[in-house]
Amino acid sequence: MTLTPVDTYALDVVEGRVLAGKYHRLSCQRHLSDRAREATTGFPFRFDWARVERFVRFAGQLKHYKGEWAGQPIVLQPHQVFRLGSLFAWVNTETGLRRYRTSYNELPRKSGKSLEAAVVVLYAAFFDDEPGAEGYTIATKRDQAKIVFNDAKKLVQSSGLKTRIAIRVANLHNVASASKLEPLGADHDSTDGLNPHIVCVDEFHAHKDRGLIDVMETATGARRQPIFFQITTAGDDPVSPCGDQHDYACKILDGVIVDETFFGFIAHADEGDDWLDERTWQKANPNWDVSVKPDDMRALATKAQHMPSAAATFKQKRLNVWVNATSVCLSIEGWKRGQSREWRGDPRSLDVPELHHERCFVGIDLASKIDLCAVTFAFPPSPGRPTWRWLQQIWSPEDTLVERALKDRAPYLVWRDQGWLQTTTGVRLDHQKLIDAILAAREIYDIEAIGYDEWHADKIIDDLITVHGFDKDHVLAVSQTYKGMSSACLHVQADILAGEVDAGGCPVTAWCISNTAANIDGKENLMFAKGRSRGRIDPVISATIATALWLRQPDETAVEVGAWVL
Repeated sequence: MTLTPVDTYALDVVEGRVLAGKYHRLSCQRHLSDRAREATTGFPFRFDWARVERFVRFAGQLKHYKGEWAGQPIVLQPHQVFRLGSLFAWVNTETGLRRYRTSYNELPRKSGKSLEAAVVVLYAAFFDDEPGAEGYTIATKRDQAKIVFNDAKKLVQSSGLKTRIAIRVANLHNVASASKLEPLGADHDSTDGLNPHIVCVDEFHAHKDRGLIDVMETATGARRQPIFFQITTAGDDPVSPCGDQHDYACKILDGVIVDETFFGFIAHADEGDDWLDERTWQKANPNWDVSVKPDDMRALATKAQHMPSAAATFKQKRLNVWVNATSVCLSIEGWKRGQSREWRGDPRSLDVPELHHERCFVGIDLASKIDLCAVTFAFPPSPGRPTWRWLQQIWSPEDTLVERALKDRAPYLVWRDQGWLQTTTGVRLDHQKLIDAILAAREIYDIEAIGYDEWHADKIIDDLITVHGFDKDHVLAVSQTYKGMSSACLHVQADILAGEVDAGGCPVTAWCISNTAANIDGKENLMFAKGRSRGRIDPVISATIATALWLRQPDETAVEVGAWVL
């Protein structure tokens, strides 16, 4: 593979020669991994450097119109060549159409986002070989949408493009190609009849609802290779359209979700970094010492040191850290280290020969009848096997699967087809499936106890005892309180961090691990919290219930873990 400047930048980041936060590095690692996958089965994309060169030449013919570089050609910085090159160069091997439909770019203030976006929308609207291309810059207000549009207009005026692109107050257009670029705000009178080829979402974090965004996404359906180009600084509301997009980008970069059409890049300081350290500032700002001036950062940091409100703003706007965000409490890196795909086989099967006759603790999460439901068969470490094994069965109603996949932004249909997610007919879960799974497991494993959430006790519990003969002393309620769950939550958290939990590579559980947040009380007791988590965590809860049962065993030294001895 011949290295291009995009590859070189990615290598410099991954190998530590360029300071970068976690998701900056993961974006670069994803690119390098994809380059290694070119021409392999199951990866229908190739990297076309000539397309990057064409875009870079176009940008170089545009001129700055204000500030210290006024009149000088635009020179894309290495991180811009990486991000924008990735957008334009990755194409489908067979069709030649662009791979990425969405480009999510989250950078601190003063990173040149608006000017960069103006270059992208000009190129896509007028030089992307798309007949009748429609480009829109959108924001919560039309005045905000005009920021990128006006930058684009100034670039046309300052760079000799006026002979090709006609300029109006709120419209750029080319008669020959029937292409246009316009600003559009959520306060616009109508969005009927739009057919966008390029949509630029400016300051995504300011959008309080998805109304205009959903309209524009739907409107791109008639285009061959539309672009949703999103630029933003970190926000302060994780439960927002941008908060959801940030979370989705993180899950893709973490490898929890696969979406080959989504490019994500987040420049940020990492949790635990010293926010007053200049190396942290450089890590969070790829345009350091270009448009981000060290003296300006020092002055702002000095003020922030002495004003709590200024400190929060500095971290959010200059280090790109989401404030008031709910942090997940489980390690996705530790989870990945623990996974083995060899032992699981068919994920629908409960029969794992190497676990036959081993002691097993069963956790049932019955909390939802319309979303996910999970049963975990948890096998504690044993001589010769230092890790936990979680054999999980996860169900969801079939009739609402498509709708909930869109709502939860999770590939439920893919997981269903792969066997990791099983479905039941209708819009509600059929709990008989859970009973059948437990009965099948009883024949091949030594089930010591079955645990369930007492607030969601169901006919299933009575059936297990009265119909199927399980000893009532071994079918136990596990209170969903700090007293009932904290020790188990702390134990699961520690085991996952250490890479000592193996669920056979289940992607549904990996997604739930990446969603899980916790409540912590004044005594440092911890409890996984569905209400605070970013998505479903049912398989995590069922596994934790099983762990709580194991911790109750009098011969287990592990009962010392956590704040409660059960």
